[in-house]
Amino acid sequence: MRILIVADVSPIVVLGGAERVVWEQASRLVAAGHRVRVVSRAPENVGPGGVVHRDVPVRHFAVDRRTLRSFIRTSILEARRAVVDEVDAHGADVLHLHQPLAAFGALTSPAGRRLPSLYTFHSPAPLEYQTRRGTTGRHRGGLVGHAGAALLWLVERASLARVTRIHVLSDFSAGLIRKLYRVPSRRIVKIPAGVDLDRFHPPRDRMALRHEVGLPVGRPLLFTLRNLEPRMGLDNLMRAIDLLRRRVPDVLLLIGGAGSLRRELEAGAAALHLAEHVRFLGFVPDGDLPRYYGAADAFVLPTRALEGFGLVTVEALACGTPVLGTPVGATPEILAPLDPALLFRDASAEAMAQGLEWFLASLARDPTGTRRLRDASRRHVETRYNWERSIGALEATLRELVERQEAAGTPRRCPVCGAPTRRARVYHRQAYEVCSSCHTAVRLTLPSAAELRACYELEYPVRFPPGRIAPPRVELFTALLARLGPAGGGRRLLDLGCGGGQLLVRAAKLGWRSVGSDVAHEACAVARKASGGPVIQADSAEIPLRGRCVATVTLINVLDHVRDPARVLAEAHRVLTDGGALVIRVPNGAFQRPSLRLLGWAGPLARRTGLDVCPVLHVFSFTPRGLRRLVAGAGFRVLEMRNSPLTAEGLAGSGAEPGEPPGWLRGLLAAGARVVATLSRRRWLLAPSIELYACRAGGDARP
Repeated sequence: MRILIVADVSPIVVLGGAERVVWEQASRLVAAGHRVRVVSRAPENVGPGGVVHRDVPVRHFAVDRRTLRSFIRTSILEARRAVVDEVDAHGADVLHLHQPLAAFGALTSPAGRRLPSLYTFHSPAPLEYQTRRGTTGRHRGGLVGHAGAALLWLVERASLARVTRIHVLSDFSAGLIRKLYRVPSRRIVKIPAGVDLDRFHPPRDRMALRHEVGLPVGRPLLFTLRNLEPRMGLDNLMRAIDLLRRRVPDVLLLIGGAGSLRRELEAGAAALHLAEHVRFLGFVPDGDLPRYYGAADAFVLPTRALEGFGLVTVEALACGTPVLGTPVGATPEILAPLDPALLFRDASAEAMAQGLEWFLASLARDPTGTRRLRDASRRHVETRYNWERSIGALEATLRELVERQEAAGTPRRCPVCGAPTRRARVYHRQAYEVCSSCHTAVRLTLPSAAELRACYELEYPVRFPPGRIAPPRVELFTALLARLGPAGGGRRLLDLGCGGGQLLVRAAKLGWRSVGSDVAHEACAVARKASGGPVIQADSAEIPLRGRCVATVTLINVLDHVRDPARVLAEAHRVLTDGGALVIRVPNGAFQRPSLRLLGWAGPLARRTGLDVCPVLHVFSFTPRGLRRLVAGAGFRVLEMRNSPLTAEGLAGSGAEPGEPPGWLRGLLAAGARVVATLSRRRWLLAPSIELYACRAGGDARP
């Protein structure tokens, strides 16, 4: 692949974790055989122009740093100009973007509007700006500072809205994106950063390494590496050392890094009389880092805010050095699986002093336990945070984006009947194609299986808690089961996409031997507890049951969410006995899509009343004709199709279920749908949802 990396930081001047991530990704993608070029803002004291840094071509663009306004404006415009030149000269298949200013410039270029793109989210730009308020001439306070943060929020929001996919390094970052910018989980991919395990490794002799570096051999030695900025919490750490030295008189803390607070922190150390206990190393060259990590008894991470990943954390662990950190940002994600005791109680000086005292006491009391912890730290990184694994996942994500772009340029056929499709309007930023024959609609870009699973594991339970159910939904399940007739001899019912298991509970009360399946772990746990029966965590297209073992399969509001409905129906056909019944409920595209057009004409009125959330379009949007064809093509005999009753609970924000009509429309919609169905002898089904009853071909099951 031809990959163009665009960043606000340069990979050839490594000042922090962001630069290291950009460099590792670029150099390792080149080593994997891809053609990678980097466009980045020129670092201070480095002029614009092109260089080749260890086989990676890097083009720097200049910016005006005199004011915040000029800095933002030139960062965007010069990045845009550089991207245009690079793509014209060398071509590109995909854009890989870091940080919002250069990313926005790239995305507003002709190539940015045409090419697929991946945005690596390191940290929210407006919050980073606010934490550094007053530290430089560009990080202003007061009204100007608020305006600057707001402008950065707008730029980053616009960048995230334009990119194809967003890459985060941690669950913490994914949560920030959803909270700050309302980005849905399906657009987010999590790939943690990694460590060069050959360069960062445990020393053969820790005391000999201390002697080599010029550090005291017999003292408890702590090390931290931070940009010397307010959010890093170094002032709290020094106060913790002041408390700690009264119990551990010979403790020594090494502080590596540069930044705007250097003089202030040194003055603070002098005021606390910590000259014998705190040593400032200044900027530590990248090549010296493994020796400082390896020489320390522990690495300390005192961050008070916005720890998006913590590359230094995994680097220290790779050197066999335990890390003690504040429970901030992504740090608990890294340390808790290794040993929860490595997390401080909170980010205060008192909590850090207490945690460090505990660790140093255990170090002296239990050398064997300390060796086990060092070995476990190394294994923890080897299994979870190596660059080979990270770059492999990144490479696969970039390749998927390129392949999707290529596939989008080829003519599409309806997955139900094979007829040509046409592009439909965008609904909530999603493009669809509609079949010219059966009128089935399908997303132009199908989500991957991993994206769907992430959506139902992370986002869906927040909007629809699996344990919650309203009376109309209970009535729906009761009516569906009643139409199947008596269970008779304890026949087995399989509910695919069972959610919280409410249908399983009703089925068990009627004598069915109910089995549930859902892709989300939380839903399975809730369903298992509610029903008391077996519940399987599995994809509906891969059911781990033997053939012909269930009498009924139900798919209630599931088939329109999957990537391959035909494959799900083939699995249902496989597990059903001869004459076994299939029950499907889906939103009715013949109702939902005209509603969407009508609400589009209503414009602001629809948004103010909340009706714009009502049309339900998921991965697929089936019409009655399209659903009948799909089910018949899977080997089923369709017995009946009918309007389904409304199960809405109102609008979101009022204890409601989004995506269904509000209560004042229920009666009108239900009455109108009944009249149309009766007059047309059920040829026209215009309710918001429809039900289909079928049996395995050759059977005699009746609805």
